[in-house]
Amino acid sequence: MRSFGISRSGWNVRHSALLAGLLLLAGVAQPRAQANDRRAKPSGAPETREIKSRELMAEREGLRLKLYEKYRAGYEESWKTNAKVILLVHGATWASRCTFDPDPEHGYSLMETLADAGYDVFALDLHGYGRSQGSDRDWTDTQAAAKDIEAAVEFVRALRWVERISIFGYQWGSQPAALFAQQKPNKIAKLALLGMRWRQVDKAAAAPNGPLRSLGQQAALLKPEDGDLDPEFVRRRAAVCRGESATAPNGALVDMTRQSLIDPAKLKVATLVIQGERDGSPEQFADRVDFFHHIGAAAKFYSFLPGLGKYAPIERGHGRFDQALLSFLEQQ
Repeated sequence: MRSFGISRSGWNVRHSALLAGLLLLAGVAQPRAQANDRRAKPSGAPETREIKSRELMAEREGLRLKLYEKYRAGYEESWKTNAKVILLVHGATWASRCTFDPDPEHGYSLMETLADAGYDVFALDLHGYGRSQGSDRDWTDTQAAAKDIEAAVEFVRALRWVERISIFGYQWGSQPAALFAQQKPNKIAKLALLGMRWRQVDKAAAAPNGPLRSLGQQAALLKPEDGDLDPEFVRRRAAVCRGESATAPNGALVDMTRQSLIDPAKLKVATLVIQGERDGSPEQFADRVDFFHHIGAAAKFYSFLPGLGKYAPIERGHGRFDQALLSFLEQQ
């Protein structure tokens, strides 16, 4: 693992990651020890595996927002007491299925991994993405997307009769996820972020000229340097992605040209920052560690994943990512 200096704190990424990793391991020893029991039915009935799924529709300000749900049969009555309900928020380019459920048949589905662990899992298509409606009022930037998350959270809270739910933000999706958690901490149980950006700004990026960009085959096919990816899976995923979306809003690209709206000191919910070893430049590493240091929550964790990149949930070693996320979610 390479080491990068951080002048602000006098630490380096190697030391910060090691310390945060030790904090994470210390905080989740009990859930890991209980891993074998995690998938037992709440009633103690014999083990079965039936993953159920359905599509739902939330709404905000006249916009219809698509939600995908997956859960494991037999757990339906448990969520009111254990609150194992989570919302997944996708990144800048592709919508929910391409991101979180691209190839469950071959084990590439974060939704099914979480459902197997007893969670009721919802994945949101932000407006203008996938099967959600678009809007002429905005380009789906962080502020607008945070309103989508609020609508989805209110829908899920009412549907499952739970006070708070957890949220996972993926890459650019970490921006609206963190903004909503900052605004409405009383509705969030835990917050996990992969690919977070704080003060880092892409100075070379030009602001887009229009609200949408086209997504073709080239955008759907990942590159070898993007992570430890199975080429056959990449081709299968590309078909799912292209079937889901032909365009993407440009609000996320505008966001990358300006500083993040997130004030980490105002994040008061338990927060996990996940860093893949191959995800980002040394400057991005330093930015994420700096963000982590400034988080105001009493419980905060930084998980460094050797060998993984920005596509950690769908890389060949995604089991390490799955374990980090589940350990955080399941700690008491």
